[in-house]
Amino acid sequence: MPTARRCSGCGAALGQPTDDDLTVVCPFCGLRHDLNDLAGAPAAVLVELGPRMRRANTAVVTAIVGIVAVAIGVALFTAYRTAADVTSRVQLAATAVQQRAAEARRPLALTELAAVTEYAWKTVDTAPPPGGFDAFEPVAGLPWALTIARAWAADAVVSRIDVGRVSATGVVDLGGESTSGYRFRSIARLRRWKQETDAGSRSLTSTGLMLQLQGTTVRVLMDRDDRDDPAAPPAASLALPALLVRARKGRGFEDRPFYGGYLIHLPREGWVWYFSAPSGDSFPRVRARDGRVYPY
Repeated sequence: MPTARRCSGCGAALGQPTDDDLTVVCPFCGLRHDLNDLAGAPAAVLVELGPRMRRANTAVVTAIVGIVAVAIGVALFTAYRTAADVTSRVQLAATAVQQRAAEARRPLALTELAAVTEYAWKTVDTAPPPGGFDAFEPVAGLPWALTIARAWAADAVVSRIDVGRVSATGVVDLGGESTSGYRFRSIARLRRWKQETDAGSRSLTSTGLMLQLQGTTVRVLMDRDDRDDPAAPPAASLALPALLVRARKGRGFEDRPFYGGYLIHLPREGWVWYFSAPSGDSFPRVRARDGRVYPY
């Protein structure tokens, strides 16, 4: 009796051969079989998907592609958001640094000096000293400097005057690397610093002030002056042109083209100038009130 042809793929009964009488296709799974009359049994030679399988495979492939596309899109979006966030943070940090730098460079008004707690040089917005920067004379400029210092502390008194480079004729050079200026102290701010420190806090109150001139710039530096002795009397000195003329007549005070020097108060002698040459040679001190060289 005849043997029913069975699909070698799914086992379903095969239909009739195709028009070429050489192959038959499974109507269920779409597997094409080659008819072998000699062997009496079908053999699979080619897989051909049916309509249902093709639609199912297409749907699966579409779903996989969609999932992969979504994953790539999410990853790219996340990377973009991360990069944008990092860029934004960097820009904000750079802007903050620029703002702090601009604030540090901003000239301070005199009314701001009393509140400064940072120990760094600060440019001051103030009028030039008497005679301007090209004809600066530190003794004549002392009242001008006191106006600045007393905006910082009402009881500020001068403790020293520094001259970086002065000619033998008394002309002070503010150009180049040479600087000249004043140092001040405040007994009231020293008392406040002690009270804050004794109370256990880290006091930021400055007790000294340095005022410096260089070129056409006036700047200040908060300082620490812990001396508790009474303030010296107001500085009294001849102007540098007259003082140097008299000093060069004294014994041991050599005639040099330029000097550097400073004015301080000695308890038994009063205000005196110390001068030295750019080479480092030093000379006897000069009494400020009359220009006489030690021993007076």
